[in-house]
Amino acid sequence: MKNILSINKLLILALMLIVWSCDKEDYKQEFSSTYPISGDWTIRVNDGTTVSGPLFMKIYNTSFSKDSVWIDDNSTYWQTKSKVKVDMTNLTFSGENTQNEYYDSQVSYANGKVIGKDSIYFEVKFSDDDKNLTYIYAGHRKQSYEEYNTH
Repeated sequence: MKNILSINKLLILALMLIVWSCDKEDYKQEFSSTYPISGDWTIRVNDGTTVSGPLFMKIYNTSFSKDSVWIDDNSTYWQTKSKVKVDMTNLTFSGENTQNEYYDSQVSYANGKVIGKDSIYFEVKFSDDDKNLTYIYAGHRKQSYEEYNTH
């Protein structure tokens, strides 16, 4: 009789453990303070005669977080990494003669805008460009946060 009670207690304990371990916690998705400007982007660059790409670039928080971001092309086009100011209300960004961190040069960003959280557009001028061209960068988020969190 004691044996049956012990087995029943063990079965009840096992059943409770199974039910308890299956409880799912609600996932609360958190974004950086500069989302949706920050992210991984796939872009094309148009110099007026040639379109290059697709190229991969990152935009991510600075230590000041809410008012500026790093734009980093991962040395895929012009070797550019510089800090620009952001306006999170309008999802815009720009910077005049910002210091390039890959080598000694200045980069200017104008008309930067994120559209619909997944598209990006901005114009760039490089101080070391002999042609003095304005380069048009346009593209889309490499992978949306929603897609990223489903893997």
